Amino acid sequence: MSISEEVLRKHGLLGICVVHRVGEVPIGEESVLVAVAGKHRGEAWRGGEEALERVKERVEVWKMERFVDGDGVWRSNRDGGGGVKAGGGDE
Repeated sequence: MSISEEVLRKHGLLGICVVHRVGEVPIGEESVLVAVAGKHRGEAWRGGEEALERVKERVEVWKMERFVDGDGVWRSNRDGGGGVKAGGGDE
């Protein structure tokens, strides 16, 4: 069962959508969108928060952190702060 299906059923939501941006995401901009609809604000709030936390736990997301000097590091949300050095190209 998908994260969305689990959260939808658990919180009795009317609808849910989870989207992750692809491509370059500038610093300070959101990369994940969780939208929920429910009969009551509380269930929607809790469902949206749980969906985001489950995505962070279950989905491995890689990102390229670019630095001013052109170097960069590939990081996973699961790498514990490590990372794999990458060149300054368009990896």
